[in-house]
Amino acid sequence: MRTPRHSRAAAASAALLAVTLGATACGTQEAADSSETETVRVMMFPGQSYRLPVVLAEQEGLFEARGIELEFTEQPANLQGMQGLQATDSDIGIVTVGTLGQGFQAGDPGVFFCGGISVLQTMLVAPADSDLPSTEDGATWQEVLQALEGKKIGIQTPVGSGLQLILAAALAEAGVEDVTYVNLGGGSAASIAAIDNGSVDVAQFTPPGTQHVLDAGSGKPLLYMSEGPTTYRDYYGSGWVAPPEFVEERPETAAAFCDVIDEALEFIRDPANRETALDTLVEDTGITRPVAELVLDQAYDDFSTELDRDRLQSTFDAYVDLGIFEPEPEPSYEVLVDDPRQG
Repeated sequence: MRTPRHSRAAAASAALLAVTLGATACGTQEAADSSETETVRVMMFPGQSYRLPVVLAEQEGLFEARGIELEFTEQPANLQGMQGLQATDSDIGIVTVGTLGQGFQAGDPGVFFCGGISVLQTMLVAPADSDLPSTEDGATWQEVLQALEGKKIGIQTPVGSGLQLILAAALAEAGVEDVTYVNLGGGSAASIAAIDNGSVDVAQFTPPGTQHVLDAGSGKPLLYMSEGPTTYRDYYGSGWVAPPEFVEERPETAAAFCDVIDEALEFIRDPANRETALDTLVEDTGITRPVAELVLDQAYDDFSTELDRDRLQSTFDAYVDLGIFEPEPEPSYEVLVDDPRQG
């Protein structure tokens, strides 16, 4: 069992207290001596809705009950997920399928050990006064994407990353190839500013940025991508990822982390806990309470810790066909997924 780290980067905020309960193996909790408390470093983008289950679980003592002490660090905006894990010396992050597979093929391997979000929760949003078509006005998703020919699109990850190539594939599905990509990073502030000042014609948003725009009326939603092209509608979104050695050497800790996320999702979905969840979401992301209410109502139905073999394998296969992954080394469930709760 690895000892807690010391000398962390200044961006990290260390969390909480040592406890008297130990790790979970394959979903079962066992008693352990408090000296066996483990430190797990979690890398996440600031201001994202996927943070809530982790932050809420830490706040409610769910990690503490399993002998896990969390440390948080921000994911660098200019690095893909697996590179970010290495750069921040983190154990766990959350990445898209595209990022996972590309990292593996580039020599930065990682494995999904816990499910996350079953779809890519991407909304395309234009400036509020844009004349681009929107599905809310009756346009088809094909018409929305075709109208982006020759436009500037604000994206959340660097050109060449899995997420950018997925968007390119979605545009190609509608026959669109001539666009200019502008990397605005994973946070929503830069994207909101970009559509506000017109430096891009359209930008990608994910919760809670999507709900901020909807609540403020500061942008025009064009298309929720998971209701459009197959690259978003039919394929898996993102999952909790770790270096392979983390799951191999600390399977009980990995399983316990995933069990805690399950408990946190149940907590979030319970109406009795709504006010606590809202308070935590507002405090962690800095969004207003009306925006937080939209996020809580709209964002978490797609969250699940399950790792569906068939859906994941079909996604890996499709990404090879789309050119997002190379055929070799083969991106398969066997090499890209290691579910410790199946042990």
